[in-house]
Amino acid sequence: MTVDGKGTIAEAVAVRDGRIAAIGDAAGLAAWRGPETKVVDVGGKTVLPGFIDSHSHMAGMAEVEALHINVHAPPLKSGKEIIATLKEKTKGLPKGAWIIGQGTYNQIMPTREALDKAFPDNPVRLIWSAHDSMINHAAAVAMGLTKDYPDPKDGMGRYERTKTGEVMIIRDAPAPWPKLRTLTPEELKEGVRTIMTDFYLKKGVTTVSDYAAPLTVRAYQELKDEGRLPVRVSLNFFVRDYKRLVGNRLPGLLESGARTGLGDEWLQLGALKFAADGVWGTTAYTYRPHWNGSGTTWMPDNYGGTNFTQEELSDQILQGHKAGWQIHVHANGDRAQDMALNAFEAAQAAAPRPDARHRIEHFGHFLTQDPERTEARLDRMVKGGVIPSPQVAFLWRLTDVNVREPDVKFFALKTMIDKGMHPAGGVDTIGTQNFATAPMFSISRAIRRDTKYGTVVQPEEAISVMDAIRMFTIWGAEANFMEKDRGSLEVGKLADMVVLSQDPLTATPDQLPGIEAAMTIIDGKVAYQKP
Repeated sequence: MTVDGKGTIAEAVAVRDGRIAAIGDAAGLAAWRGPETKVVDVGGKTVLPGFIDSHSHMAGMAEVEALHINVHAPPLKSGKEIIATLKEKTKGLPKGAWIIGQGTYNQIMPTREALDKAFPDNPVRLIWSAHDSMINHAAAVAMGLTKDYPDPKDGMGRYERTKTGEVMIIRDAPAPWPKLRTLTPEELKEGVRTIMTDFYLKKGVTTVSDYAAPLTVRAYQELKDEGRLPVRVSLNFFVRDYKRLVGNRLPGLLESGARTGLGDEWLQLGALKFAADGVWGTTAYTYRPHWNGSGTTWMPDNYGGTNFTQEELSDQILQGHKAGWQIHVHANGDRAQDMALNAFEAAQAAAPRPDARHRIEHFGHFLTQDPERTEARLDRMVKGGVIPSPQVAFLWRLTDVNVREPDVKFFALKTMIDKGMHPAGGVDTIGTQNFATAPMFSISRAIRRDTKYGTVVQPEEAISVMDAIRMFTIWGAEANFMEKDRGSLEVGKLADMVVLSQDPLTATPDQLPGIEAAMTIIDGKVAYQKP
């Protein structure tokens, strides 16, 4: 399946010097065989362009896999099972030692009372996502988060408290977290390499667009120099994440003269990223108050918040835009998305770039059915060439309460595609759903629209198998300025391919989630083969 503009289905591909030399029928390509040619017969299995993940956090995954306790629910079924798992994994831990549990968005967690009873002598932090954490009483005491500790000021983020006023849940807010063990530079390098191999290469992913911290960049460069980089990487930089937490890196990046595209086929610079708001149901910046049931807890008249004023965001984006950078803006809420569009349009007006390809990360996850504003927002994106970057893998985590939220389209892929957009596929896990890094997991969700509870969500937003594949191939390439080199199997492009265990075009919906990568090919060489 070439995924070219004509939807060509071919029988064979010839590779020379890491690039595709010819593609077509097997008989016609026989002339390309020479005495040194290696012929790989995949036995009629389906071959696709190597998958592209457009939104990943490799170092975060490495830290979580190495240092956190997995408390995902499912497979765990209750707060009681989570506590039992934590106890089993921390046998012999001394008093006062921290315990970190990693879950996923909106999953069930133990009550604060149960957590306090189970761990009276050890501080515990249970993480839903990079945005939300629950802490027990021992952790609140260790951090000084008493009833007298002031609420966060300016921008987004909040503390949720017990009846006595002690901090219980931290949502997108700064907190005096203790300095716990992190991975050494060498451990990080090997951890990132393991993540790239086990969670991406073995899933058929040949290119990852990663949000990389400086130490991770060093790890990538060393791995490349050593010839041990498992997949190709595009490096994206957080310019300023949550106010007060991560400093503004923009001046240094602009002064360097670097910009999007610098590098080679294995390691290149991608985009600058700004986090405008938080997550739906708690801290996303919205026009309407969050619905009671959309998040793990609820408070009335909650419109979320933002890290920037419009002036701040527009100024930062203009500077990056003028310097030749692609810009990514994390914006879950409709109001934050409008802020991003305002900034993009102002930047284009001040310094026109016909092909900037700026992106809104998470656009389309929760599309409010607010006809006037929503239609205008979609039209502005199409007109401005702004790319939506949704993570449909997270549809899986919706609960049967979440999906009842009125006036919302969930993961509205068909709506965006019908408008002419090319959404880019990505997973966006920092330990939240590491099992979902296989693109076939997301492709299955885009077609089946099913949650972890088996509920089918708004089947009218389901898309075709081919469009779901395009999200992780040619549309992913377009979203990262890579379509000249990858994303489809065409002459002159990089010979990056994935061989699937079953043809997704003929598979039934029930068979789709079981399709695996049987082989991954990078530069024309077999980089992974399933035993």
